[in-house]
Amino acid sequence: MRTQHVVAVAAVALGAVTLAACGGGASSNGAAQKPVVPVTVTTSTAVKSGDTPLGKVLVSPSGLTLYALTTDTKTTSSCTGACAQVWPPLLVDKGWKAAPGLDGSLFSTLVRSDGSHQLVAGQWPLYTFSGDTKPGDVNGEGSGGVWFAAGVNGQLVKSATATPMRMFATPGY
Repeated sequence: MRTQHVVAVAAVALGAVTLAACGGGASSNGAAQKPVVPVTVTTSTAVKSGDTPLGKVLVSPSGLTLYALTTDTKTTSSCTGACAQVWPPLLVDKGWKAAPGLDGSLFSTLVRSDGSHQLVAGQWPLYTFSGDTKPGDVNGEGSGGVWFAAGVNGQLVKSATATPMRMFATPGY
């Protein structure tokens, strides 16, 4: 019983921290923010395909599911500040490439406000989700009705069977 209590308290605490991080969106008031912890690709293969309960999707070099935010465009990421703490952008250096088997012409980059380069699939800037801890996790799928896994064809995966974690479902984050 004590273990269940500890797990429940930890889940509530994580939810509160995450909602607090997501509630404010981008900040332009000059207030100090924790630094964004993006996923920076240091290998030449920046994106590959991976198997998940949703089927084959795009994954990071470490195998984490890549997501897209429906409020983004091909040239603009709307997830900055606190949002990027929960949904780290997939950043790449020069010389990045897609893994064999993926259509390299689907991919491009955009320049974020800090000058870093974020990988884009189709029209979608790519992110990982802080709630995913291992390859195959899709805990961010459908979050807030705006976050969806990126398919290997550059389209969003919108699974009718996805059951998003509501504590991460703040609209826009």
